[in-house]
Amino acid sequence: MARRFAFLLVRDFTLSPLSLFIDTLRLAGDEGDRSRRIEFDWEIVGERGLPIRASCGVELLPTKAIGNPEEFDNVVVVGGLLDTNRSLSSEKEAFLLRAAEKRVPLTALCTGSFVLARYGLLDGYSAAVSWFHIKDFRSQFPDVNAHADSLFSVDRGRSTCAGGTGAADLAGHFVSQFIGRKAAEKAAKILVLDRIRSSRDVQPVGDLFPAASSRAVKRALLLMESNLQETLSVAEIASRLNLSRRQLERLFGTELGIGPMAAYLALRVHHAKSLLEGSDLAIGDIAYRCGFPNAGHFSRVFRQQTGITPTHLRHPGRMSGVSSGP
Repeated sequence: MARRFAFLLVRDFTLSPLSLFIDTLRLAGDEGDRSRRIEFDWEIVGERGLPIRASCGVELLPTKAIGNPEEFDNVVVVGGLLDTNRSLSSEKEAFLLRAAEKRVPLTALCTGSFVLARYGLLDGYSAAVSWFHIKDFRSQFPDVNAHADSLFSVDRGRSTCAGGTGAADLAGHFVSQFIGRKAAEKAAKILVLDRIRSSRDVQPVGDLFPAASSRAVKRALLLMESNLQETLSVAEIASRLNLSRRQLERLFGTELGIGPMAAYLALRVHHAKSLLEGSDLAIGDIAYRCGFPNAGHFSRVFRQQTGITPTHLRHPGRMSGVSSGP
């Protein structure tokens, strides 16, 4: 019997994770590219006749009316734009909560993790969240063990992924679990993905350190990016990676030419710069968010790193405060 997946789409959901997840099931669950629903089946669950708009503007109609979640082997929430007005309808909410009550496994794609977390359905679980959203997620949901150093996470009856092509990787995990790795490899090849990535693979790091190549350095950078406000020690980062401090420092020196603390500081300054340019936050608030003890210390370090003060970056026409002499 085919394993059945129910998809709950929030308004302005992201289309690519949905399509990549379903296509992985579709291609793996039949011979060749015939798309028969032999091993897997799926439905878009929602209010009949009411289209659901994706963030790209495409609209999908539900394929099944909201009913009994126990008809399915997994309920998948597909997130989208982060806005309190873009969540689940009351009917979909009831469907999701009943699924949790009946212990139907729950999966979140992209920002669907925010939806599960709002209902307390990730409390005490590990969850993979995009590095782009990890700070907001942690501040809103401190009871979730959220991390941004892997593509997806499977923790008991909860599965989460960072989004994008990570949805195909998570679907590939389910395929491997249910019908074997060869079927997952077949789907990946047809989708022109270079390989099946596991939960041990890390999310792509930002473009600040493109030379990072090893899994350890990439994970370390993601841990740093996820903990800008409360700075981790190098020893703690190394411990989380099952390395010694010396091993981590050697890897950073080989790949990046600088030590872990210098990289950490560069990430904090880089994030502060983006906040200065893209937000109206006070400089003191930015200093706090980026792990600096006070605005004065932040300004000194920022100037050492960039050559200008935070005030001058935000207001180029304003004097920097340095006297030019009589």
